[in-house]
Amino acid sequence: MKFGIIINRKLIDRTSSNPYHKLYRYVEEMEDLGYDLGWCGHHRFSDKTAFGGDTATEPSAPLPMLASLMARTTKMEFATNIMLVPARHPLELAEEINTLQEISNNRFILGAGIGYKPDEFENCGWPFKSRASRMEECIAILRLALAGGEFSFEGKHFQLENVMTTPAPLPGTSTRIWIGAVSEPAMQRAARIADGWEASFADHMLDLTDKVKRYRAMAAEHGRPATLALMRDVHVVPSRERIDPNFLRNIVTVWQSYDDLGSKADRDDLSNEVMFGGKDVSLEEFAPHRAVVGTPDDCIRELESIRDLTDPEYLFITPTGVPDPDQQIEELRLFAREVMPHFRK
Repeated sequence: MKFGIIINRKLIDRTSSNPYHKLYRYVEEMEDLGYDLGWCGHHRFSDKTAFGGDTATEPSAPLPMLASLMARTTKMEFATNIMLVPARHPLELAEEINTLQEISNNRFILGAGIGYKPDEFENCGWPFKSRASRMEECIAILRLALAGGEFSFEGKHFQLENVMTTPAPLPGTSTRIWIGAVSEPAMQRAARIADGWEASFADHMLDLTDKVKRYRAMAAEHGRPATLALMRDVHVVPSRERIDPNFLRNIVTVWQSYDDLGSKADRDDLSNEVMFGGKDVSLEEFAPHRAVVGTPDDCIRELESIRDLTDPEYLFITPTGVPDPDQQIEELRLFAREVMPHFRK
């Protein structure tokens, strides 16, 4: 199992003469600690997002931001989770991605999604309601454009004739494309046309188990790779007495914000009662199969269950319950020392 950490814009100090200094130090330390991947989201035209709260942590231009981080690392992969691919022209995106791969020696993974906020599309002239069909064409064009060489494409949304994108891919390489999905149609899209699935932190593990089996079976039918990158809320502490009493409340706030903005995830009954019915539960009742919480030993047990149920290739640590970036860093250090070694093959 590989482990991914968030690239958090809250580490940027815009009053400094070197605004990205702390963020650069962060990714360098995370690489030294053995983390395999850094991931970031993508949102536009708002300084507030569901995941980031009052301060948006998802960049509006993730690829330039990741380029600077890739130039300061040598081993870590970087992924978008997710990028609003149907809100961009695929040829422009292909040019930027191949440049990223050139900078990083092919360490970038495009995590794509269709989004859920109309203004992120309509302000750029892209119809919101056609984003799913446009996504299909964008992925098809990206496959051609990222491969190098001249190609043409005739679709409903894009018509391209004898076009070539530069720079060409590095010799012998290709760009992996994953799709972030919470709905059944989006999961099926990942199985049909992508190389992996970025699965939501909102899914209960017992519900997700069957979904993962169907995803892998469908991917096999279409001759596609079936990498699973699973998002999970993580809160690791030296002792149970150190568990943040606000952890569950923070998660509930983020999940409710996503729903308010139009991202409707399929949740189990207890999660729905807690999120939208005001049900008061303890963290001990809520956390199993929903979050990775507690001491390193507690986290190891939950991750062993996750491995047995779905065997993900990647675990994306999602700190929705731990909003303070300095606290996140302390917990990532503890996780790297005490938890990660148990899951290295």
